[in-house]
Amino acid sequence: MSSPPLADGRWVSFDIPLSDFVGLTTKGHLAQLILTSDPKTVYVDNIYFYSGGGAPTQPDEPAPTPAFSATDVISLFSNAYSNVTVDTWSAEWDDADVTDTQIAADDVKLYTNVNFAGIEFTSQTIDASAMTHFRMDIWTPDALSDSAIFKIKLVDFGANGVYDGGGDDVEHELEFTAASTPALVTGSWIVFDIPLSDFVGLTTKAHLAQLIFVSEPNTVYVDNILLHK
Repeated sequence: MSSPPLADGRWVSFDIPLSDFVGLTTKGHLAQLILTSDPKTVYVDNIYFYSGGGAPTQPDEPAPTPAFSATDVISLFSNAYSNVTVDTWSAEWDDADVTDTQIAADDVKLYTNVNFAGIEFTSQTIDASAMTHFRMDIWTPDALSDSAIFKIKLVDFGANGVYDGGGDDVEHELEFTAASTPALVTGSWIVFDIPLSDFVGLTTKAHLAQLIFVSEPNTVYVDNILLHK
């Protein structure tokens, strides 16, 4: 599996150090660029050389703005909507650091030193019974290792709406890699728009109370955390 991986239906950005072309021992008279491809149909844009800088350390544009009707959304964090109450964006039991920042005047959360992060909305749990999808956007500057993974877990506190150590609490976790849909990539916004039915263990949704994500990469920008129908 290469980095970035080939993928269907989205732009794949190749930002390649010239040093990787180890046989290109001179560069004073470049004359040809040859592409070999299977897939047979490709759109191509932004072919250029540049110097300095290296890979970007933060997004140069905001995450795609969701276009769902406000009446069909429960938003935890998005400038596009009014947000519900979230008690903490980094629970005392997690091992992540979070700061508020902006990308092109758009508010985002920056998580660093992440192994796992806990987002809690326990004081006012969310009734997602009428919702059909969970949305979350992330961007990472980190190069992806072979073990790179991003996990999303939703936790519902059951009919009584309180944590009871497993009684009627339910949860489900999904995993994403460089080979999943959507795929993990470096330097591009990744939009997770996931049917709630994919969280098969989440058999109740009337008292959602926690969102937990596990991440390697360890630095992620996060935006547009919401439920919609």
